[in-house]
Amino acid sequence: MASKRLDRAAVGALLLLYLALAITCGLVVPPFENLDEIEHFEVIRYIADSGQLPVHGSAAAARYHYRQEASQPPLYHLLSATWVRLLRLDAGDADDFWRPNPWVACGVDATSLYGNRAVLYHNPHREAFPWHGALLALHLLRIASTLLQAITVLFAYLIARRIRGHEIGLLAAAIVAFNPQFLLVASGANNDNLVTPLAATGLYLLLRIWQEELTVRRALLLGAVVGLAGLSKLSGWFLLALAALVVLVLLLRQKDKRLLWQGWLIPAVALLVAGWWFWRNWQLYHDPTALRPMLELVGTRNEPASPLSAATLMFRSFWGQVPCAFFPTSFYVPYYGLVLIGLAGLAWKWRQLERAARGALLLLLAWFLLIVAGWVRWDAMTPATGGRLWFPALPAVATILATGIAHAMDGRLRRGRWLVIAALFLLAVWAIAGILPGFFAPPRRHMDAAAVQPEHVSQAVLGERIRLLGYDLALDERRAAFDVTLYWQPLAPIDQDYVLTLQWVSPLPGDTTRRWNYDAWPGRGNYPTSAWQAGEAIEDRYRFLLPAGGFPVQAWDLHLALYDSESGRRLPIEVNGAIVDHLLLARQRLPGEPPSCPAEGRLSVTARFGQAVALTHALVTPQGDGTRVLLCWQALHPLPADYTVFVHLLDASGALVETGDGPPMGGAFPTSLWQPGDVILDLHSLATGIDAGNTIVVGLYRPEDGERLAAFVDQLPAPYNAVTIWP
Repeated sequence: MASKRLDRAAVGALLLLYLALAITCGLVVPPFENLDEIEHFEVIRYIADSGQLPVHGSAAAARYHYRQEASQPPLYHLLSATWVRLLRLDAGDADDFWRPNPWVACGVDATSLYGNRAVLYHNPHREAFPWHGALLALHLLRIASTLLQAITVLFAYLIARRIRGHEIGLLAAAIVAFNPQFLLVASGANNDNLVTPLAATGLYLLLRIWQEELTVRRALLLGAVVGLAGLSKLSGWFLLALAALVVLVLLLRQKDKRLLWQGWLIPAVALLVAGWWFWRNWQLYHDPTALRPMLELVGTRNEPASPLSAATLMFRSFWGQVPCAFFPTSFYVPYYGLVLIGLAGLAWKWRQLERAARGALLLLLAWFLLIVAGWVRWDAMTPATGGRLWFPALPAVATILATGIAHAMDGRLRRGRWLVIAALFLLAVWAIAGILPGFFAPPRRHMDAAAVQPEHVSQAVLGERIRLLGYDLALDERRAAFDVTLYWQPLAPIDQDYVLTLQWVSPLPGDTTRRWNYDAWPGRGNYPTSAWQAGEAIEDRYRFLLPAGGFPVQAWDLHLALYDSESGRRLPIEVNGAIVDHLLLARQRLPGEPPSCPAEGRLSVTARFGQAVALTHALVTPQGDGTRVLLCWQALHPLPADYTVFVHLLDASGALVETGDGPPMGGAFPTSLWQPGDVILDLHSLATGIDAGNTIVVGLYRPEDGERLAAFVDQLPAPYNAVTIWP
C-alpha cells in the first residue's frame, strides 16, 4: 500500500512539473507565436461569434484569418469556442494582433543567431499582464490545452506500466512531459492538443484489448475514442488501422468468430460520432477530407524532399523547434544519445523480454510506423517537416525508449531512472528559460539612461526623436560570429515602425560593394519603434554570424541606419552638427578567402619590411600608356600604424619619374588591421610606361612624417628602404 502511495505521489509530482513548465512556456512565447496558433484561434473566434463552422471562400474568410485551418476537423475548436462563450470572453480585438512582421527570418538563417523570429508585431507593454480581450481568451485557451495534454502524460505512464511496471511508466511519462517540443505544443492553442491525448487514450485501450480481450464495452468505448480523435485531426483515424490489426491478430490467435462483429462495432461507432464531418465536406468541396482547399492555400510540393534531410529535420523538430527556427545544434546532442541508448538497449535485451512484452512493444512500433506513413504521404503533398505531426505516437515512442534505457541500465533502473528524469527536466528548463527567450524576449529596458555604459559613446540623433547613446562591438573569429549591442533612447513617442539596417560595406569612397546586410525591427523583431517609451534606455543586443564566401580578407565598414519601410527613406542622423544618412560604427578586419598571388610574379629574393611584412610577389605589366604593378604582401607580425605603399618609377640616374603611392588595396585594408598570416593582393598604377633603364622600387612609409619602414633583401638592408621589383 505504501509503495502504491509513493508511485501515485511520483506520478503526481511529475504531472505538476509538467504543468509548471508548460504554463511557463505559454508565458514565454508571445501571443499567437505558437505553431499555427493565430489561425486556430481565428477558427475558435469565428465559431464563438457566429455559432457556425468556418467555410473556405466565404465572406468571413476574409475577415477572420483562419486560412487553411478551416479544413481541420473541428472538435478542438468547438470545445474551445464553447469555453470562450461560457466565460463570456470578448475576442473582438483579435484583428489588432494580426499584423505580420515583414522582416521575420524563418527557417535556417545564415546571418543571425536568435534573430528576428517573431512572425507578428508585438508590443510588450500591451501584452503584459493583466490581459484583456483576445489576449485573455488566448491565455485561457493555452491553459486549457496544457490541461488536455496532461492526459497524454498520464496515459504514457499507464501504457508503459502495462509493459514493465511503475519504473518504466515513470520514465516514459518523463520523456513525454519534458520533451521541449511537446511543452511548446501543449502551451499553445491548436488541435494537436486534443488529438494527441485522444490517441494516447485509444492506444491504451488497444493495448488492454491486445493483452486481455475484446469485449462489446471496450469496442464501443474504443469506437467513440477513435471517432473523437478523427474529429480532432485526420491523423486520429489511423487508430482504426491499428484496431483492425489488433482484431485480426486476436482472430487468428483465438479463432473466435464473435471478434468479427465486435470488431465491426469500432468503425461503426467511430463513423456514427464523426461521419457527419465527411458528409459536410463532400457537400461543400466534393472532398470528404477537405484537404483539397487546404492544399490550395498552403501550396503543394514541387519536388520530392531528400529522405535524409527530411528525417533530420523531423528528428530535430520532434524535440525542439519554434515556428521559424530550430534550437542550437548542441541542444539536440542529448536527444541523439537518448534515442541511441534506448534503441541499443532494446536490441541488446530483446530476446530476454517476455513474449507478452515483445508483442506489446511491436504493437507500439506498429502505431508509430502508421503515424510515420501518414506523415510521409502528407509531406509528399506539401512540405510538412514538423515533429509534432508524430506526437499522436509520442507515448509509444516514449515507452519503447524507456524500455530500452531500462535494459541498458541492466539492473540499475531504480537509481538511474532519476538521473535520466532529472536530465530530461533540466533540458526542458534550458529550452524554456534559456533558448526560447533568445527568440522572443524584447530587449532590456532601463528607465535611467545612466544605467547603460556603452563601450563607444555616441550622441547621434536619428530623425530628431531617437538618440543612439552608444554601442558595443566584438568579433569572435573562433566562433565565426560578432556581437553588436545598440543603446537607444527615444526622445518622444514614435508612431512609426522604422527598420534597423546594419551593413558591412566597402570602405573605399565610391565603392558600393556590400558584403552583408541585416534589416529588421529593433529587438530582433520583438520591440518595434512604435512600442518604445519616451525616455527609456534600450539595450538592443545581437549576435550575427560572420559573412562568409566570395570576398578577400580585408577591412569593412559597419554602417547603421533607420529607415521607413514604405518609402525606403532613411532618417537623417545628426552627428556633431553634421547631417548624414548613416552612422559609421567601426572599420574592422573580416576574415575571408585568401587571394591568389600570380605565380609568375614570385620574387627570387626574400624581401622583408621590419619584422612585420614580407613582399612575396611583384608583377609589372604594361597597361595602355601606363604601367600596372601588382604586389603581394604577407603579414608576419602586427603593425601599430597605417602605412602607405610607395611605388616609384626611377630613371637610369635614379631620379623620380612617376609615383603610384597609395594605401594597401586602395584603402580597403589598412596595415594596422593586418594579422599574422594575412595575404594582401595590392594593385597600383603608374601613369607612365616603362623605358629602358627605368627601375621600379616599392616600400612602406608613414604618411604623417614620411618615415619609411626598414627594408631588407636577403637579410641585408635595402638602400633607401626600398626594394627593387623591376627589372
